Amino acid sequence: MKTNAAKASACHPPAEVGQASACHAPASHPPRGFTLVELLVVIGIIGMLAAIITPVVLQSLTKARNSAIKAEIDMLHMAIMNYKNEYGAAPPCLDLVTLSGTGAAGKHVLRAFPRCTSGSAAVQFTQLLSSKTPPNIYPGNSISFWLSGYTDDPVAPLWPGARKKLYDFDLARVTSDGLYHPSGKPNSPYIYIRSGTAASGGYGAIGGVATYNVEGQTYSPQIQVTASGTSFFNPDTFQILCAGRDEVFGNEDDLSNFWPGTRKEYSESK
Repeated sequence: MKTNAAKASACHPPAEVGQASACHAPASHPPRGFTLVELLVVIGIIGMLAAIITPVVLQSLTKARNSAIKAEIDMLHMAIMNYKNEYGAAPPCLDLVTLSGTGAAGKHVLRAFPRCTSGSAAVQFTQLLSSKTPPNIYPGNSISFWLSGYTDDPVAPLWPGARKKLYDFDLARVTSDGLYHPSGKPNSPYIYIRSGTAASGGYGAIGGVATYNVEGQTYSPQIQVTASGTSFFNPDTFQILCAGRDEVFGNEDDLSNFWPGTRKEYSESK
């Protein structure tokens, strides 16, 4: 039998000089923290990544927002085309004089509803628009006014009451003056300008002659340069315009129903 001393000797064989005992692990050291230089390097890397990623994220958000607005413009375009098919013509965008049955808007309604008299049409217009500023039809409120539809009464199609809508408006985005704006963009409503030959005809003027002040901004029919000169975009139908991300009309990020993307994207594709 081995003595206790022999057992201890077997467990602890003599260690050579400079060697740790096999039965005793080296003493552990506490973990070393980051140095200031290492922290600064990490912060610098994070900053560079943020600088690279942030513009990409913002660009993606802007593109998504523009795509949503463009999709709504296209839906409004289809709604007005359905209106045209239903009532024989696209609605006028301008009646700044009397709103009588003899104005552009009155004539349009009388053609669609022959049983509605001129005097009755004037009264209906006045009642519907009396609370608006200005109290008339113009490119800023035309979309919500006409696409709100008509009643079932052929004599009083515009009488205040239940009107059959041609477009499902988000009422939270329709102002008290009848302007309809994209979500989150209250200062850039959708503008509707029907093509025509003169402002006096109630439809807007070709060539940018007519201008319309809406929410402090000036809108005019948009012109394209062609091989033969200049012409009105959508010369046989209408234009729907919307200021872009900066909510200022006339800049590169404007949207419409005739540009596939923004004004800038259209220009760069030419």
